[in-house]
Amino acid sequence: MKRVSRSTLGGVSVSVGVSVPRSVTIERLPPRIVEIVPEYAEYSYFVTDDDTIAIVDPDTYEIVYVIEA
Repeated sequence: MKRVSRSTLGGVSVSVGVSVPRSVTIERLPPRIVEIVPEYAEYSYFVTDDDTIAIVDPDTYEIVYVIEA
């Protein structure tokens, strides 16, 4: 997966409840992750250049969970 540079987020914080720009490329969560947290089956994610993982609602681009590196 291509990492997202924090500079391309336009100053947006990677925090729960924040919507990221639609220019950010998000991908569906891998099946092995969905097996662990099935409630996120319909969500997507991206990884920042500092290895922070953001789980995103693909309809609104709102961050619903953040895993800090």
